[in-house]
Amino acid sequence: MTSRLSLLLILCLTACPSPSRRARPESKATRANMGLPGPNAAPPERLRMHVIDVGQGSATLFEFPCAAVLVDTGGESSSQFESNRALKAYLEGFFARRTDLNRTFAAVFITHPHIDHTRGLPFVMKDFTVSHLITNGRPRGVDGAVLESGGEQQENAEKEAAKRGALRTISRTEVESSVGLTDAHIDPVACEGVDPVMSVLWGGLEHNSEGWEPRVYANANNHSLVVKIDVGGHPVLVTGDLEVEAIHSLLAMHGTVLNSDVFLVGHHGSHNGTTMGLVKTISPCMAVVSMGAENRHEDWTAWAYGHPRKAAVQTVTSDLGCSRPARDVQVGLGQRRFEGFTVKTALYGTGWEGTVVLEQSERGTWKAVTER
Repeated sequence: MTSRLSLLLILCLTACPSPSRRARPESKATRANMGLPGPNAAPPERLRMHVIDVGQGSATLFEFPCAAVLVDTGGESSSQFESNRALKAYLEGFFARRTDLNRTFAAVFITHPHIDHTRGLPFVMKDFTVSHLITNGRPRGVDGAVLESGGEQQENAEKEAAKRGALRTISRTEVESSVGLTDAHIDPVACEGVDPVMSVLWGGLEHNSEGWEPRVYANANNHSLVVKIDVGGHPVLVTGDLEVEAIHSLLAMHGTVLNSDVFLVGHHGSHNGTTMGLVKTISPCMAVVSMGAENRHEDWTAWAYGHPRKAAVQTVTSDLGCSRPARDVQVGLGQRRFEGFTVKTALYGTGWEGTVVLEQSERGTWKAVTER
């Protein structure tokens, strides 16, 4: 990793709630020449969220004082970037530092069976202990006939986990409560003095109960798990690749509990993965986009998709409660078309800055560290 890594200390005196609940906190950003957690870094006081650079894809590691949880496994595979190599190296380094965890994930969540979220799942299941695997149970799509692009990886992992009673599949009909669904599979983490509340707010739809058009219902993105991880009233929200129609349904059912400090921006910052209504409801202090670098000019890359889209970046940055030192980045105008944009509020992107690590202190303040 580069020797000059950036640290951004975001001092949020309280969580970043919606205006209807509490006033937004004051925030302050400072810089220092420090890096990602090194080999001698102590466990976090409460939570350390590693948004790992897996190129055009997603893999997020949640590190607690006594456990680790992984949400999705990346990522991009191109002539210039191989996500499995990057993810494996990062996880090996993590467990070399956290020897107390015995190479064990308390839980692995797969939001949906697309290859940019499941590519690393085979080696994760093989090389590490996965105590609980949580999926939407739909590796073959809504008709159960044809594997999704990452369906083989999810299906094989589900079969392996099921043999030892470690599999939990979640359908939308199970998530009836407005506060979401939780159980011993979904929320297996309880550390001394730190007991996160982990819940799922969306799952695979067994029937088109939302009345969507057939193409919308058939889209695996709209069956993404939505995962909320709350430590001490300072939640993080992950919406997978949920698109506009499903976002509207999510807001209608769970709008009162989506408020979060940190938002992992939906669908890699695509034009259809974030809405103003969602961002205003979440009312985040900080947000991260997991996407690839725009300078890899190949198919199935951030450049090919035009991620993150300028409109999505503008939507997210317009309502963030925390700031950061200004950074000039590239944003998509469409497929294979980009232009410059200056980010001034606390939005980060793996394609811009490499791996992004957000850490919550005992006081509930947040610190953001970027790889470059």
